[in-house]
Amino acid sequence: MASRTGLFDFRLRTAGVDAGAGVRPRTEIRSNWGCSVGESGEKYLKREVGFLGLLAACVGLNIGGALFALTTVAAGLCGPSLPLAMLVSALPMLLVVFPYVTLTSALPTTSASYRYAQLFDPRLALVSMLTLLLCILLGGQPLFAFAFGKYLAMLAPVDPIWAGVAVLVFFYVVNLVGVRTAAWVQTALFFLLLSALVLFIVGGIPWVRAEHFSDFLPKGVGGLLAASGLLFTFSAGGIFVVDLGGEVLEARKAFSRALPFGIGIVVVLYVLIGVITVGICDWRTLEGRSLLDVARRFLAGPVFAYFVVAGALVACATTINVIFAIISRGLLVVAEDGFLPSWLGRVNQRFGTPHWGLTVSWLVCTAALLANPSLLFFGSMLNLGLIFAITAVNMAGLVLPARYPELYERSLKPLSPGVLRAVCVAVVVLNSMIFIFFLAAVGWAAAVFLLIVAACSLFARSRRSLLARRKGDLAQPLSANAVILSWLGHRGEP
Repeated sequence: MASRTGLFDFRLRTAGVDAGAGVRPRTEIRSNWGCSVGESGEKYLKREVGFLGLLAACVGLNIGGALFALTTVAAGLCGPSLPLAMLVSALPMLLVVFPYVTLTSALPTTSASYRYAQLFDPRLALVSMLTLLLCILLGGQPLFAFAFGKYLAMLAPVDPIWAGVAVLVFFYVVNLVGVRTAAWVQTALFFLLLSALVLFIVGGIPWVRAEHFSDFLPKGVGGLLAASGLLFTFSAGGIFVVDLGGEVLEARKAFSRALPFGIGIVVVLYVLIGVITVGICDWRTLEGRSLLDVARRFLAGPVFAYFVVAGALVACATTINVIFAIISRGLLVVAEDGFLPSWLGRVNQRFGTPHWGLTVSWLVCTAALLANPSLLFFGSMLNLGLIFAITAVNMAGLVLPARYPELYERSLKPLSPGVLRAVCVAVVVLNSMIFIFFLAAVGWAAAVFLLIVAACSLFARSRRSLLARRKGDLAQPLSANAVILSWLGHRGEP
């Protein structure tokens, strides 16, 4: 029998631990947060996502409608240095892969970004999670739905807003009927999207002109960093597939491959797309235009129509599809912790989906879309929320080896403890720099974001007794056993 006093007894492949250690089996663990873990709606989620579906979700979250809507906006902030801005925006994510692989290989779980941040501080975890959920609902989903409508209007006489509402309804229904259906749709769309982007790159390279790069930093380093902040979502969104950890087959192995491979693919594609965008057009002529206007310069007829459908429309669709899954799981877990109404955590036993969480998500993002702020507002809200949440998870990677050594030993350990801490510090510093410059550049969206953070902080303060209890649980080895094993799920190690 393995040690009864350590953080885990991995020779028990159920989610319980030896009763002699003072911790009860998984189905009897009583949460301090208002309900029995064994009664959790999370147990009805189905583990049906394989590696290819996970990779498609990662790439789909990264290559969304923002690529087509915000690339030219970013060019207006930084000029010909757009490819460099794309690389700078991706640098934190290239580093963040290491702590995320460490955490996911040790503890693949539902709404992982929230649960990992709890390992550092439950208060920060709650504030960052609620902020992220609101930013995605008010910024992310409306952005991609509105972009979908705008691009569809280029092919058919439709109202962009109502076309966006229609695509939200479609993927709401897709996610209601099960994660397997959503993953299958995501994989098919992934290959269509990849073919369209390759078409854009191969077709555009001959049209690039060196003279368009002569004044490389027309707005200085500040403009470069502001553009990097706007582009942060381009490579940051995909990391949130970790929130589906409770529904992934062979999750520890799948995440260790899908995260670096998925982010690597999109970074290469983005830099090439950036070169073509400012290499074909004078950056000063891109104001008010989209990536499709750039494509019109060298694609025509059926080829251009294919790029609009398989590129722009599919990019928006893949992101909307996965975001519905991630938001609803976030609401489920926060509700089960007792911070939101318990009905948000209910899972339909037939389809294995959190139907109430999905419904609330759909209603809120549809209302935000109908309110119709600007694309810059939508994109700013999304990026600020992503930067905040990813930084919070990195703080967990910073303390993992020292505070939870046996959890660290369970991981694939892509980096030594010292190097892991150094990488996490570098990510926090880079994210903070991008965050500050971006916050200063986005006007009233920054004020709305800060109000959201303040409101979420006040809400967390009103729940300080529950938060203090969770912090105390995670500080004690035996109670941490119960909490973390409950995150692994009632089915045991995936």
